[in-house]
Amino acid sequence: MQVDFQVESRSYDQMVRGRWRGYRLATETRLGDESTTEVASDCVRLWLPAGTPMNWSTATRPLRSNCVQFFWPQRWYTLSAFYAGRELIHTYASIIQPPVLELDRLTYVDLDLNLLVKPDLSHEVLTQAEFEQAADLLGYSEEARIGAMVALETLINAVQLGTGLFGLIPRTLRQTDFHLQLSDTPLRLKPSGFCTVTDPDVFS
Repeated sequence: MQVDFQVESRSYDQMVRGRWRGYRLATETRLGDESTTEVASDCVRLWLPAGTPMNWSTATRPLRSNCVQFFWPQRWYTLSAFYAGRELIHTYASIIQPPVLELDRLTYVDLDLNLLVKPDLSHEVLTQAEFEQAADLLGYSEEARIGAMVALETLINAVQLGTGLFGLIPRTLRQTDFHLQLSDTPLRLKPSGFCTVTDPDVFS
């Protein structure tokens, strides 16, 4: 497990919204009762235990829930699954531009469009108005607008199927101490930036 992995979220105009650090999980790590056990080699899974410092523009706040984040270098979305202890609360699917992945960090542009998915796979599109406002205000390109809409449709279809993409998300984790299964590599903390957010447990 990589113990020092930074995520940076930016707005379309490249303003930094936030930085946080997580633990990159090995591809072979089983999280819990997920139905899809084969993880694509390009999938970045991050474990953020409750209490992880989240650096917003107003203050640094601890993450209230355990969280597993999923990123793919060529996809226009990211998944953030939140857990009360070991039990799934909900998953936020955020529409983003494909992230830039480096050795120990990942940067992405948030397009301000989200899908909330409950454990029973009921779902709701969030921030549609915010997306349209940001698209006009920040001048989203045609590629960004189309990419966002295609990504949202892909996510909704995946929810309705109930397998595949959302099969990666366990409803019950097998443990909550993934971060303790570390190698002897020391944890190196670096200065963090800030972002603006309403809900401390939402990454967009």
